[in-house]
Amino acid sequence: MTAGLGDCLADTGSGALPLLLVAVLLLGGGVAATAVLRRVLVRRGRAGRGAGRPGVGVLGLVVAVGLTASVLALGGPTSSAMAAGPCEAQPTATPTAPVPDARVGSDQEVTFESAGVTVHGSYRRPVDPGGSIPAAVIVVGTGNVDRNGNGVGIESELYRWIADRLSEQGVASFRYDKLGVGATGLGAYASDPDVLATIGYDTLRVQPARDALSFLAAQPGIDASRLIVVGHSEGGAIALDLDAHPGDGPVPAGLVLFEPSYARLFDVVIAQMTSQLDAAVAAGDVTASDAQVLKAWAAAGVEELRSGAPPYAAPGPPPLPEATGFTAVTQSAVQLAFYEFEPVAMLQSKSYRSQYGKDADEVYSPGLSPGVTVPTLITCGTRDVQTPCGDGTPGSGVVAIADGFAPGVARFVELPGTVHLLRDIGDADVPDVEAQLAYPFSAVAEQAFVEYLQRFE
Repeated sequence: MTAGLGDCLADTGSGALPLLLVAVLLLGGGVAATAVLRRVLVRRGRAGRGAGRPGVGVLGLVVAVGLTASVLALGGPTSSAMAAGPCEAQPTATPTAPVPDARVGSDQEVTFESAGVTVHGSYRRPVDPGGSIPAAVIVVGTGNVDRNGNGVGIESELYRWIADRLSEQGVASFRYDKLGVGATGLGAYASDPDVLATIGYDTLRVQPARDALSFLAAQPGIDASRLIVVGHSEGGAIALDLDAHPGDGPVPAGLVLFEPSYARLFDVVIAQMTSQLDAAVAAGDVTASDAQVLKAWAAAGVEELRSGAPPYAAPGPPPLPEATGFTAVTQSAVQLAFYEFEPVAMLQSKSYRSQYGKDADEVYSPGLSPGVTVPTLITCGTRDVQTPCGDGTPGSGVVAIADGFAPGVARFVELPGTVHLLRDIGDADVPDVEAQLAYPFSAVAEQAFVEYLQRFE
C-alpha cells in the first residue's frame, strides 16, 4: 500500500454509534428509545466520527438491518492487491452532471422473470442495436433501497450515479429492484409471504443477478463477452458468488466490488452487538449482568440457526422480560434477528430465522476471491464503518477479500475520507447518513472506476 491504513484511519476509532439501537428505532422504537440514544451519544461524546445514524433502508448500515455493519476499529493491514492514492489526498470535487456516451441511451423500464417473480428494472440500452458494446449489471446492497439506492428516509442515488458513470464510458447498464423492494415488491409471494421461510438465499437474492446477466446478454447491440457485475456492499458478495457459481447464465468478464461485505453475516451481527453492549455498559445504560445475558442469548440463537434447519422450533420467551431502555431495544433487535421470522424483514436482512438467513450467513467473500480470474476492482473507504478496510488482524475487513485474489487479478483502491455510500466527507465530523449525502461522491472512486472500465472498450 502507498500509505499505512493505520495512519489514514487513526482518527476513525472503534467507538461507533449504537447502530443496533438505531435499527430498532427505524422499526418503530419510539420516543423513549430515541431518548436513550441521545443519552448514549452525549455520554460518549459522539465518539467514532466515522459512524453514522442510518436512515431507513440504508444498505447494510445496522446490525439488524444489514449484513455489512461493523464497529471494528480500523487499522493498518497491508494487501497484496494494488492500492491507489495516498491517504492524505482529500478530494474536493463537486458533483457534475452526467455526460452519457452517445452509444448509450437513457433509462427504460423493463422486466424479467426470476424464480417466478417479475423483476422490474431500468435498462440503458445501446443506441445502435447493430453495434457491440459492453454492459454491466448493478447489484444493490442490503436494506429497503431500490434500484437507485433510495428508500424511506434516504435518497442516496448511488446506483443511478454508477449507471451514469457507466454511460459516460459507453457501457450499457441494468439495475433492478430486488425482491421485496420498489416496483418488484413481493411479486408472486405477496399472497402467502410465509412460504419464503423455506426458500434459500441463492434463489431469492443471487439468481435474480444471474437472470439479469442473461437478460443483458440477449439484448441487441450487447457484447455478451464483455459483461461486468458491479456490486455494492452485499451486492459485492453477490458478485463474487455469481462469479463462482454462474449456473446456466453468462460468466462475467469483470467484477467491480464497491465496499463489499467481508464476513459471515452472523459473525458481524455478534461483533456489532457485543461492541454496542460494551459501550452501553461503559455509559451506564446497560448493567454488566444484563449485557452478558443478551450476549449469551444471541450466541445461542446463532448456534441454533447454524446447526439446525428450518422449520425451526418455536423459541422460548426473551430472557429479560422486565428490560427497559437500551436493554429492551437490544433484546428486541436480537429477538427479531434470531428468534422470529418476518418475511419482509428477512428480505431486508433484519430477520434470519429462515433458510434465506441460514444461507446468507454461509456466504464468505474472502473464501470466494481466490477463485476469481477476471479483472476486478475492489474499494474500501477509510471512513466506512459498515465495511471497513480492516483493523490489522488477519481476516479483518475488506482487505481480507483483496488479499485473497491471485497476483495481478484485482486492483485494490483505498478511498480517502469516503463513507459506505461512496460520499467523500474528508475529515469532517459527519455521523449522520443523511448529512453525508450532501457531500460529493468520491473522486478517487470515480477515477478508479473509469480507469477500470477502459479495459472493456
